[in-house]
Amino acid sequence: MVSDWQEMRLADCMEAIIDYRGKTPKKTESGIPLITAKIIKNGRIETVSEFIAEDDYDSWMRRGMPLPGDIVMTTEAPLGEIAQLDNRKIALAQRVITLRGKQGVLENTFLKYLMQSNYVQHQLDGRGTGTTVKGIKQSELREVLLKFPPIPAQKQIANILGSLDEKIETNRQTNQTLEAMAQALFKSWFVDFDPVIDNALVAGHEIPEPLQARAEQRKAFLASNASGDTLPESIRQLFPNRFVLDAEMGWIPEGWETQPVSLALIVNPKVKLPKGTLARYVDMKALPTSGYSISEVIDKEYSGGAKFEQYDVLLARITPCLENGKTGFVDFLSAGEVGFGSTEFIVLRQRGHIGYAFVACLSREESFRQHCVQNMVGSSGRQRVQNSCFDSYRLALPSENDLLSLFESQVKPMFAKKSANKNEIVKLVQLRDTLLPKLISGELRLPVPEAEDIHEQLHSAVV
Repeated sequence: MVSDWQEMRLADCMEAIIDYRGKTPKKTESGIPLITAKIIKNGRIETVSEFIAEDDYDSWMRRGMPLPGDIVMTTEAPLGEIAQLDNRKIALAQRVITLRGKQGVLENTFLKYLMQSNYVQHQLDGRGTGTTVKGIKQSELREVLLKFPPIPAQKQIANILGSLDEKIETNRQTNQTLEAMAQALFKSWFVDFDPVIDNALVAGHEIPEPLQARAEQRKAFLASNASGDTLPESIRQLFPNRFVLDAEMGWIPEGWETQPVSLALIVNPKVKLPKGTLARYVDMKALPTSGYSISEVIDKEYSGGAKFEQYDVLLARITPCLENGKTGFVDFLSAGEVGFGSTEFIVLRQRGHIGYAFVACLSREESFRQHCVQNMVGSSGRQRVQNSCFDSYRLALPSENDLLSLFESQVKPMFAKKSANKNEIVKLVQLRDTLLPKLISGELRLPVPEAEDIHEQLHSAVV
C-alpha cells in the first residue's frame, strides 16, 4: 500500500452510523419515500414504491436524520449493497444502515466506492453470520478496516468514478423517458383513441357514453393548447371521426377491425435450436419490472426453454413474475440468431403490418397485462398464463396500414436509441468496474494533473 494511505476501523472514521434495524414503520401509499433494502442495488437506489406519512416522520426517525450524500448499506438479504443518498427527504427502513464519513478524514462519495470494493466486501462477508440469509451486526461492521488516501486523492478518485456513474444514470433516465414516450403514444392512439375523439369533437359528432369522460379530458386539453390541435393535419386525417359499436370490444373507431392477439401477433413462434448449441441465454431474473431492457445475457448451451429471435418480446407467464411486471425486449441478437431462456417465458412476435414497437408497447399496456393475470390457471402461488388467453383479448386495428406504419416509424427510433444507450451503459459499467479496484486499492495512482485530465475527458463524454 502506498505510504500516504492510512488504515482505520470503520467506527473511527465515521461521523455518524444510523441504524434502524429491529423496527417496522407504518407504510402508506404516498408521503416520505422509504428506502428499503430491496431497492438498493448495483450502487444505486431504484424507484421508490413504499412511503411513510409526513406526520410519522419525526417520531420514526428518532435514531438519526440522514443527510444528502450519506451512504446507505444493506445489512441483510442481501448483505453489502451500497448506494448514496440524493437531496430527497427520505426515511430509512429495516436492514439499512447509513454511514457518514468524518469530515477531513473520509469523503462520502469515495466511501461509497470504497464500500463496494472487493477488499471491504470480503470483510463484510467474513464478519457476517447466517446460512440461508447472511447478515452483519453493527458491532462487527464497526470493526471493518478501511484503507484510504488523503482527501484530495479521495476527491479525484470519486470524481473519476462518479463521472462514469453520472453518464450511466443519464442514459438510464433517457431510456425511461423514451419508453414512457413510446407507451404514451401507443395508449393514445390504440387504447384511448384520442385522435378519433378529437376529430369527432371538431366534426360535432356524438361521443359514445363510455368515452365521454375521456372526451371531456380531451376538450380541456384542446382548449389549453395554443394551436388548438394535437397532431399535424396529415396525421389527423388518418384517423376517422366517428365510433361504431363492435359486438366483442364495444366502441371502436369507424372503419377499424378487431382481432384477437393470437391472430394479430405470433405467440410462441416455432424456432429451431439444436440441443447443445451455444446460444445467448436470458434468465427470468434478467427481465425488468418496468421498461424493456434485459439486464443480463450470458452464453449457455441449449438444453431446453423458450426460444426467441431479435425483436421478440419476452413476457413472464408465471406468478408472481407477471404481476411484478417482468417483460423484456430482445435487442441483442444478430439477424437469424436464436437465443433461449426460461421455460416460463411467453414469446410475442410481430406479424404482417404490426411491427415490434407495437408488440413491445402492447406487452406493457395495463389492460392487456390485467387480462393475462386474470386468466392465469393453476394452484395458488403457482399460476400460469395459458395460450388460450390470447384468443380472448382483442385489438382494435386500422383497416388501412398507413397508421400502423406511421406508428412504427415514430417509435422504432426510440427503441433504437434506447438500445444504443443500453450498450453504452454496459461499456461504461465495465470501465467503472475495471477502474474501481485499481483506484481504491492504490494500484493505479493518479498524479493530480493526470487525474484532472482523465476527469475532464470523462466529463466531456458525459456532456
